[in-house]
Amino acid sequence: MQTLLLITIPACMAAAVLLVGHSVRMTRRGTVGALGAVSRYGYDAAAAAAVETHRREQSLRLERTMAVLARRLTPADYEGRLRKRLLQAGLYKTPASRFLALRVLSTLGLTGVGLFYATGSGQPATRLLVVVLAPLLGWMLPDSILSMRIRARLTRIERSAADMIDLLAITVQAGLSLDQAMKVTGERMQGPLADEMRLMLNEIRVGQDRSEALKRMADRADTPTMRSFTRAMAQSEATGVSVGTTLKALAIDARLRRKASAEEHAQKAPIKMVFPLAACLFPAILIVAAGPGLLSVIHTLHGN
Repeated sequence: MQTLLLITIPACMAAAVLLVGHSVRMTRRGTVGALGAVSRYGYDAAAAAAVETHRREQSLRLERTMAVLARRLTPADYEGRLRKRLLQAGLYKTPASRFLALRVLSTLGLTGVGLFYATGSGQPATRLLVVVLAPLLGWMLPDSILSMRIRARLTRIERSAADMIDLLAITVQAGLSLDQAMKVTGERMQGPLADEMRLMLNEIRVGQDRSEALKRMADRADTPTMRSFTRAMAQSEATGVSVGTTLKALAIDARLRRKASAEEHAQKAPIKMVFPLAACLFPAILIVAAGPGLLSVIHTLHGN
């Protein structure tokens, strides 16, 4: 076991050194290429764009190599689902290959930490447990963090949806078109829902159909209120029903759903308070109530 650890730890350290060295070398190559382009062509926009493109291609080479390794460890449809999850997390500019490379780096890093800890442990069972669990934890940690980010973001979107629909209803009834009302709403609001509104408007500006843009927003912001909103807007556009009337009904429904969610959380609060009370308050009460009597019994027994 010790021989295996002595071989594996230098191998992980060497791999980390090679990765850092390769990154530094790519950066230096980009600098040299930029200087060469300036000296050959002059400092103009076309040469700067070419140098930037070349530098990005070199910096992405290592990322793609690590992503290929990660794809072999994941199911075939994982990358497609990962793209959707990255959009749901608000990471619009993060490609799936970068996240896969991050999972590989996390696995290598925690494996090295686990092996380093295992060398100082005297228990063989502890060594084996650390060596097995460290790579698994490193592989699962980025995905778990992404899931927590998605849940927190969807919760914020659901809480802001009622205000968004109210503002849309007011602006539409004031005489603005739906696209103008969405633009005003996206400018007035802050948070992930405003980001989704602005992204949807950008998709419409580049020529995408409104119903398709709404559907894509519902996929990114997959909450009950947003599903109802996008479905109602698509039906209103298809049937010719007044958008103001539809938004007014949606606003009432969103407020009722928000009130029901608040009542549900309030009903869960007493149950969630049982465990902190049992862990913190009850032992203190027991010590205060039974402590003097227990001390008296101990003194009596020692006196006898």
